[in-house]
Amino acid sequence: MKILASLALLLLIATQLTAMENYFWLTDFEHTERFPDDVMRFWGYDTLWGPTRSNDWIATQNVRGIPVSYSTVQTSQANFRTGSPNPAMQFLENQPVFSAPPIVFPESLTWLREAAKQQHNFLSVPEYLWYGSIRGDAIWLYYARIDNIGEPPEIDTTDAAIVIDLADYSKVIFINGTLLLRGVLDAQGCQLLLGCSRNIRLIDNLMLAGTDVSTGRLPENATSRIAIASEANVTIADTWENGRENRERGADIVITALVYALGGGLEIEHQNDVGDSMAISYPDERGYLYLNGGVTQKFRGYVHRSNRGGTGYLKRFFYDERVRHWRTGVFEPLNGVDDEFTPVSEPLFPAQFTLAVSPNPFNASTTIRFTLPQASNVRAVVYDVLGREVAKLADASFSAGSHQLSWNAVEQATGVYFLRLETLGQIETRKLMLIK
Repeated sequence: MKILASLALLLLIATQLTAMENYFWLTDFEHTERFPDDVMRFWGYDTLWGPTRSNDWIATQNVRGIPVSYSTVQTSQANFRTGSPNPAMQFLENQPVFSAPPIVFPESLTWLREAAKQQHNFLSVPEYLWYGSIRGDAIWLYYARIDNIGEPPEIDTTDAAIVIDLADYSKVIFINGTLLLRGVLDAQGCQLLLGCSRNIRLIDNLMLAGTDVSTGRLPENATSRIAIASEANVTIADTWENGRENRERGADIVITALVYALGGGLEIEHQNDVGDSMAISYPDERGYLYLNGGVTQKFRGYVHRSNRGGTGYLKRFFYDERVRHWRTGVFEPLNGVDDEFTPVSEPLFPAQFTLAVSPNPFNASTTIRFTLPQASNVRAVVYDVLGREVAKLADASFSAGSHQLSWNAVEQATGVYFLRLETLGQIETRKLMLIK
C-alpha cells in the first residue's frame, strides 16, 4: 500500500508539473509559521498583477477599496475565507477558481542541488556562513565562521574565495548553509538560479542593472533573469541599506527575481516583538519593498506589522511576465544543464509557441517577445478597454524562432490595454498596464 501511495504522489507531482507556471503569488499556507492564528489578508492597496494561487483560504479586506486582480486567482478551498467582502476582489480578467488541486511543495531543492553539482557549483563548508555579492556579470562568494556573524565588511573586497562568471551560460549555484546576499546583475545575457539549504538573508537590493529603484520597474529590453530559492526562509535583513530605524540611514529595497521559500516565508527581520533582540519602542517604518518577479512561500511571511506603531515595509509587488514559463528547478527538473549558454531571449522550450511582454506595467513603451516553432503568419493588435484598436504591431509572416515587437504608447493615456496576438491557430491575450 505504501508503494502505491508513493506512486500516486509521484503521479500527482508529474501531472501538476506538466502545466506548472511561475506564479505572481503562491502559498501553501496563508498564515505565518510563527503566528498561525493571525489572519493574513490582501487589502485595497494590493494589486495582483499575475497568476495567484494558494492551497489555503485566501482572505481579503475592504480597506481603501478591495484588492484588484489582473489574472486568475485560484484556491484549493471552496471559497474565500469567511469575513472577506463579497466580491472579495475586483476581477479584471478571469473569475476565481475554487477547489483547485493543491500544489505539492517539495521539501528540498533536489533538482537545483544536482544541477549545481553538474556545474561544479555546489558549495559547502561546514559551520561557515556564506556571503554573496553580485556585480555585473559575476557573483563573488565569501565564507566565514558562523561565530563571526556580523555586518560583512569583506563582502566588497577583491579577495573572494570564489568568483563565478554568470555571462557564459545559464548558471546554477547551490549553497549548503546560510547565505547573505545582495547585488546588481547585468541586464543582458545572464541567467542565475541560486539555491540554498538554509536561510537566504537579503542585506541590500537584488536586482537587474538599470532597474528604476523608485518603482521597481525593469529596464527595457532586459534579458537577464534571477531566481533564488531557500529550503527555509528568505529574510529581508534589518540593515541600514534596507532602511533600518525609519530609513534614517537607509532606503527602500528592490528585488527583481523569483523568490522561493520552501520551508518558511518571505519575511522581515526584527519584527519588533516582545523578546526581539532588536525591539524598539517607536515605529520602524523602513520604506517600500519593490518586488518585480514572483513569490512562492510555504507560509506567508510578514513584510509589515502594525506593532509599535508600524514595523517593516509597504509592499509594491509586480509580475515579470518573462519568467512565467521559466523552468527554475524548484517544482520541476531543468531538462538538463549543460555548458552552453541559453540566452533568455530564446525559448526554454523551442518546440512550442511562447509569448511574453516586458516591462509591464510600463511608462512609455514595452516589448512583446514571442517564439514560433515553425513559420507562421502573426497578427498582433492592441485594443483599449472599449475594444477599439489603438495600434497594429504586426500582420505578416514570421520565420521559426524568436522575434520581438515594440509598442510606443507615448500618445496614449494611462490605463489598461489588451494585446491580442493570433498565430498557429491560437489566440493569446495579454493585459498591458500603461502608467505615466
